[in-house]
Amino acid sequence: MGQTSDEVRRAVSDALKEHDRATAVRTAVEAVSSGAIDVASLYREVLVPLLHDTGDAWRAGDTKVWEEHLASQAVRSIVELVYPAVLKRKAEVPPAGRSVLLACPPEEAHELGLRLVADRFDMAGWTTYFLGADTPFDEVLDAARSLGVDAVVLSSSTHFHLVALRRHVDRLRAELPDIDVWVGGPAFAVARSGWRDDEIVDLDALLGDAGAPAEAGSEEDAGAPGEAKPEVDAGAPAHADAPAHADTPEGADTPQDADTPGEAR
Repeated sequence: MGQTSDEVRRAVSDALKEHDRATAVRTAVEAVSSGAIDVASLYREVLVPLLHDTGDAWRAGDTKVWEEHLASQAVRSIVELVYPAVLKRKAEVPPAGRSVLLACPPEEAHELGLRLVADRFDMAGWTTYFLGADTPFDEVLDAARSLGVDAVVLSSSTHFHLVALRRHVDRLRAELPDIDVWVGGPAFAVARSGWRDDEIVDLDALLGDAGAPAEAGSEEDAGAPGEAKPEVDAGAPAHADAPAHADTPEGADTPQDADTPGEAR
């Protein structure tokens, strides 16, 4: 009998508590390659909760910064190694006929959660362009225009960046009025004032069940996205109050949307 998502999650978590990155990565990757769980379930029921737990432990003082980094890098390795499974799932769904560019604005280093969100779009049949961390705004604008995307998603892990992000979003809307511009990330867990409802999109409403695990309705599914918004941190711990500095845990940017996944540097 194959492993369940809960068993995989416990095994990966136990390995990381022992600082055993190799076992953590191998356990997760083999669970997908063996067919024990699908890649969407791995994201939502294993990786996102793991990043949440890591961020919570860091804030509580139970996990050191280097341990958080180790866990985040293990998750990053897992995500890269299972990406072929993401593409396989993408090939099995009808093309959405839409494209999305995902980026972190200047000085935003946490991008692992946003990567999880990008993969969620992939599994829903979208064409995705993931630019990653600390992307100059003019480059985001140029990429969006050159690629002709239908939407742009920007992620922020702390409230310190929200004023600048507001300016970026307003300029994007002014210069590219025909595209959707969405924001998300842990920063929006506690700071939503000044943002319109159509700027913080609900990934479940947008993508439906595409990219979601077959067993819908699990605890993580219900509460994962700290609210169902495309917290481009699908499942990331909301440490919106933490300063964006080198010691900020990467798990802190985990997608607030349990459907996607969190961030790292």
